[in-house]
Amino acid sequence: MLQNIKNVLIGLTSEFGPSEVSSAWAYGLSMAKQAGAHATIQSASIKLRLHSTWMADNVAGLAGAENRRLHTVAVAAAQKAEVNAKAEGIECTTAVPHLTYQELLTLFVRLARVHDLTIVDADADILSLDRGLIETLLTQSGRPLIIVPKNHEAFKCERIILAWDGSAKAVRAANDALSLLRDAEVVQVLSVTGEKELPDLTKSADMVTHLAYHGVPAVSVCLPGVRGDVAETIRTAAKNGRADMIVMGGFVHSRLREMVLGGVTQSLLRQSPIPLFMSY
Repeated sequence: MLQNIKNVLIGLTSEFGPSEVSSAWAYGLSMAKQAGAHATIQSASIKLRLHSTWMADNVAGLAGAENRRLHTVAVAAAQKAEVNAKAEGIECTTAVPHLTYQELLTLFVRLARVHDLTIVDADADILSLDRGLIETLLTQSGRPLIIVPKNHEAFKCERIILAWDGSAKAVRAANDALSLLRDAEVVQVLSVTGEKELPDLTKSADMVTHLAYHGVPAVSVCLPGVRGDVAETIRTAAKNGRADMIVMGGFVHSRLREMVLGGVTQSLLRQSPIPLFMSY
């Protein structure tokens, strides 16, 4: 099971209170246990740095106290994750980096490149930060990413939807996810019509044939867009089909020399009923 997954990176970047649990943390450990993989947990906190001398003189004490608080929360989360991993017999290493936001992005990208995949929480606050952790990992790590919404703490891949538009990024996602697709009971290669003309490159039926050579039980499904909304069509199909995961290629657009996530990608990241497996 999950033969090609040997090490997973789990990124914790949000604050979680005593009664809260990171879905990425629980989901990632669940996947690592099923795969017999090593889990690397980065419980990160963002260091507040004051650039203004006037501000430094007036609020340095407050910033220092907040930095200590954030780091303490991250340390507690890492310790709890390590205890849980040990109790489940999962090989695990933890770290608690306390760095500036840009330094954390650099660290996560570097680590992601030497792990089979990275698992993070779906979090609107993360998406709103400059460039965004998810966008940076997606476009710069060269590795697939799983984004886990709240209340999904157990890894499952029995029923998977492969969002398909015939593009190179969709092909990349499908092949990056082969270990998961092979373990699935049902894989729907889902094309959505009406929003735009699909490129006449790799048709869904051809991908079904390709996946069959790899032992993947895939079927081709074509649905009209729900009110012209591709993301909503995929969400609806996932709910109706009781899917465990959506596999898709991530899209970004260049705007004023900055990368921004494409419409369907952004919509599903902000509101997905199930975990998203994404490649770029």
